[in-house]
Amino acid sequence: MWKSLCRMMLLWAIVAPLTLGATPLSGQEFEEMVLVDSPTAGILPHGAYLFQGSFGPRSSLIFGVKIGFHDRIMVGVSFGMQEFIGTGDIEINDKPGFEVRLRIIEESLRGPALAVGIDTQGEDAYLEDDERYERKSKGFYAVISKNYQLLSDFSVHGGVNYSLENKDEESLNPFGGLSIELIDGFSILVDYNAALDDDNADVPSHRTRGRGYLDSGIRFDYMENLRLKILFKDLMGNYEPEKGVARSVEILYINYF
Repeated sequence: MWKSLCRMMLLWAIVAPLTLGATPLSGQEFEEMVLVDSPTAGILPHGAYLFQGSFGPRSSLIFGVKIGFHDRIMVGVSFGMQEFIGTGDIEINDKPGFEVRLRIIEESLRGPALAVGIDTQGEDAYLEDDERYERKSKGFYAVISKNYQLLSDFSVHGGVNYSLENKDEESLNPFGGLSIELIDGFSILVDYNAALDDDNADVPSHRTRGRGYLDSGIRFDYMENLRLKILFKDLMGNYEPEKGVARSVEILYINYF
């Protein structure tokens, strides 16, 4: 039943942008909600919905839907697939991901926005024996975000999280990053996750070399409600089973009910 639901949601995400009229959105309404891997204090406007699809690396797919309520609350559901591209059988992760985010404090000229939430969607395959994703989900988190208008838009984000994938290893974990708009509709993203909850070499299920995850990306905004990201993850070779920069493409589509 879960796998059938995943296929129906994916089909809906493909068809909906083709059948629904685009509602004009300003750049400020389409806030950055995730840099590369780390959440921000961004939130969807009331009545808005977001389709999000991330393709790669290794033929994987993560698809999600998010909905905004009262300009303060955002809820979402997501699922992951492995071997999505190719000739073999598609493997759907056994567990879906869920997210709830509440913005407690709005950004002002003097202070940042503050949001808290929970996100159970990790990256790549879910490892049943270890009860974790290859790259752990954020779990509970708190994050602040501040935007500045210099020569162009410049935003800074930082927070701390506690992953619920803590069978063998647990810790509070800091993360942070920034985005810089170079020209209208084109931005550079930089994101760092310390991964302190996955760096103990004495734990058999650990997946890192203790360097943390340094990620980057470029973001294109098109028609004010369509966004494309090209992401380059793990620039410092932190992932233990293999080395190399993990490349992926992310597509986001936002509209109103």
